[in-house]
Amino acid sequence: MTRAAGRSDRIRVSTHRYTFHVVREAAPAYPVGSTVSCPREVVAIAQHVIGSSITECLLAIFLDARHRVTGYTEIARGTLNATRFTPRDVLVPALKLGCGSICIAHNHPSGSVDPSRADRVVTAALRSACAIVGLPLLDHVIVTESGWWSFREAEGWEE
Repeated sequence: MTRAAGRSDRIRVSTHRYTFHVVREAAPAYPVGSTVSCPREVVAIAQHVIGSSITECLLAIFLDARHRVTGYTEIARGTLNATRFTPRDVLVPALKLGCGSICIAHNHPSGSVDPSRADRVVTAALRSACAIVGLPLLDHVIVTESGWWSFREAEGWEE
């Protein structure tokens, strides 16, 4: 193949409606060391970190033996109404970090806090996987900008 004279191999993408910026935070978006003693505190972290995202985002919050936040990470980012992940995606970083328990949270950009069938299925699978490795899944919360829903509260989970 020959290249035409003066032709550039660059691809130029131009958008007129949207502008994207990468923002790097100097400090964590939520303070490490905060104690999580109830679903509202998990909700506060999740709403602060992912509450207004325009796509579904799954957040894992890692806790020590006294339920203090040791860290958190985005496990998966999906589309407007779905995100895909496996229990392994949550357990690998949790076990690597050596945490004592874990909470997960995801947002619903639609504004509805009601869990879908897929939310229920993946939560049951993750809870079973966590039990097998001895890492308690304390809660799975669904957040929106104005509301939240907790599997622990709604289904009466025991620790």
